Amino acid sequence: MISVLNILWTGHGVFRSWPILARFVGVLASSYLIVTAAEFLWLMFTVPQPVDMGFPEEKPAPPAAPELDPLVEQLKAVPAPVLKEGTLQLAEAMRTFEAGSDGDYVSTLLSPRVLETLSEEERDKELDRESTELIQQHLTTWRTYRDRFYGPAIAFRNELRKRLGIRNLHKQPEIPALDQAALTGAKPITDAADHLTELANRLP
Repeated sequence: MISVLNILWTGHGVFRSWPILARFVGVLASSYLIVTAAEFLWLMFTVPQPVDMGFPEEKPAPPAAPELDPLVEQLKAVPAPVLKEGTLQLAEAMRTFEAGSDGDYVSTLLSPRVLETLSEEERDKELDRESTELIQQHLTTWRTYRDRFYGPAIAFRNELRKRLGIRNLHKQPEIPALDQAALTGAKPITDAADHLTELANRLP
């Protein structure tokens, strides 16, 4: 009501000394502020707060204890002669496996004389095939070594080191096939087998 009187009647209200245009702008500004404050208070006290529907986070389960290799426990109890003989047998099996794997790959290769009879395009295709065969054969050999030989080889090597009193492992030779199950080099599995044989022969 006071705002309306301020606009309609110059002789009443706190804005009566202002020009008509200034009174009009002042009334609009005052009305806007009042309405804005009223809406803010209404929203604050009447609109319900959102409900947190999230589920409480579950704490991650502790990591499972690593499984013990039964072979590791068995080797602790075997006599030295049995440990030595088992190591030598494992080493020989590893050498035989690598030799057979290499032979399987070599049997797929064409002889140089046959390659000379091929055209350049045919020779390129044959070389590509041999490269693919080499990669596939290497991958197959690595998987088989990892599944069949790597675990037992590590178990025998670690037990031999304990029996021989080897404490400073940094002075031991690096054998990629034993240290990282990596088949690098010309004869990586044979290198691992030779190392196992050398440790076994040092047993009393």
